[in-house]
Amino acid sequence: MTEQAGSVATIERRTDTTLEWLRAEFPEWEVSVERASTGHGERELWVAAREGHHPQAELSAAKLHTRLADYLDREARRAAAGN
Repeated sequence: MTEQAGSVATIERRTDTTLEWLRAEFPEWEVSVERASTGHGERELWVAAREGHHPQAELSAAKLHTRLADYLDREARRAAAGN
């Protein structure tokens, strides 16, 4: 039982560190972690939201980072093409 409680604390600490990193990378976005039920149990769902933009979501922080960076790049290219 103690080992499991330690694992949860480690996961929560790692999640907090990762949230800080994502928020520093994308300061204008609100980044949060939600729980998603899957056929294999519960997983973390990382979500980035910003008013006026489509919310970005992935099942891992690394994928969220890539998806959000790609989205912002596409939006910047779209805005440049529109000018």
